[in-house]
Amino acid sequence: MEYFDIHTHSRRSDGSVQILNVLPGATGSTVGAWSSIGLHPWYLTAENKDAQLEAVERHAGTGAVKLIGECGFDRLRGPAMAVQHSAFRQQAELAVACAKPLIIHCVRAFDELLPYGRKYASQVPMIIHGFHKSPELARQLQRHGFLLSFGAAIMQEGSNAAVALQQTGPPFFLETDDNPTSIQRIYERAAFLRNITVDELKAIIFAGWKTLQLI
Repeated sequence: MEYFDIHTHSRRSDGSVQILNVLPGATGSTVGAWSSIGLHPWYLTAENKDAQLEAVERHAGTGAVKLIGECGFDRLRGPAMAVQHSAFRQQAELAVACAKPLIIHCVRAFDELLPYGRKYASQVPMIIHGFHKSPELARQLQRHGFLLSFGAAIMQEGSNAAVALQQTGPPFFLETDDNPTSIQRIYERAAFLRNITVDELKAIIFAGWKTLQLI
């Protein structure tokens, strides 16, 4: 069974199945097979929101695009929160219309995100990528219907991400994001943390991807 990487910023020649994050309108960004596309709060402004959304809408219904996003909220780097809310609502509605999961970026703004779980999680899967906060927040997010994806932060002994992964029931997902750590090493670490074999973990991740209808 293959390794599945639900969120990466660069194609890797490691034989894994990868979903490449694409930024609409960015130089050199092209939508190919197994992509996600969305309005990332870092590159979002009130002035470019409509143009970016049009670019996302052009690709969202194609077979190449598997996820909408990454999109979400960021209090450290992003436009006014009203702009972020507007962009997120529009992408959530698009994800529902296209029946494709959302992949979510959230930095110091989980209070802004949580209400959307109550509204949309029953209609479309909503995956928070690169989760590395407390196990308590992980449980709160799951109660609101969100799913979690873990990346290289689990490699650090005793990190919030590592502890949260140990306590999170499936489905959950693994990713490389923009970190050089290979998806194979992330799988090995995740299997160790959960006290299962890599093959057993592969089966859990594969089942999660099937639940999302990605494969």
